[in-house]
Amino acid sequence: MLQDRPEEALAAITEAADIYRQLAAARPDAFQPDLALSLNNLSNRLGGLGRPEEALAAITEAADIYRQLAAARPDAFQPDLALSLNNLSIRLAELGRPEEALAAITEAAGIRRELAHGRPKVYQAALEQSLNVLSWVKEQLEDASSGDSDPPG
Repeated sequence: MLQDRPEEALAAITEAADIYRQLAAARPDAFQPDLALSLNNLSNRLGGLGRPEEALAAITEAADIYRQLAAARPDAFQPDLALSLNNLSIRLAELGRPEEALAAITEAAGIRRELAHGRPKVYQAALEQSLNVLSWVKEQLEDASSGDSDPPG
């Protein structure tokens, strides 16, 4: 499996993102969601390989796309926007930008709270995930203000 070969997995998801970028340029309504998903996956792979700046760029682009999609079709894309904001928050915090991370995770948790209110069985676990990230980011902020900014773990 590609997960056992991280560089090959990175090459595959990079290629997928490149293909979706071309398709989305020609037919945005049809392929923007796929591009955003592939960028989210690319960000996760890059983050796992210790390339946080590139991971941040990919998830920022994914969040921007999902924000546009959610503005047009909230019922379809709010969950995806929340996921990308959750991941954006993690990337920002990993890069020592806890204030920006807090803004992203606060927005993600707010979206997921609304979703869980309407459909708790579907969205409660996602809300709990964002609340855990929110707690971690708040710890990062406290550590930064006290001068102890070592990453967890």
